[in-house]
Amino acid sequence: MTYRESSEWNEVNELRCLEIFQKLNDAKFPRGMQIDLCRDMSRITNLEVGNISAKVSNYKSVAGINSASNASSNTVELFNKFGKLTVAQIGALIERAKSGESVV
Repeated sequence: MTYRESSEWNEVNELRCLEIFQKLNDAKFPRGMQIDLCRDMSRITNLEVGNISAKVSNYKSVAGINSASNASSNTVELFNKFGKLTVAQIGALIERAKSGESVV
């Protein structure tokens, strides 16, 4: 997977968005939950809430929940590889990726 050097997007943050998507999916997408989870992620990253929310919405599109979007190839690749995992399993992948291990 490739990310622009000047960007805060990386494998860990991409996986965090997949984790948010999975939490939403498990909870049947309750109103307001997405923005709350995106705010939580924003507090631990240098990413804006709106950018995180857009990425989560791209996961919804890739999953067929929303209409088609301009999801990145990284988003599509991660969803295809890990979209069936549980929140706990995705959390474990995030921890591995944070330690420097590539999970893709």
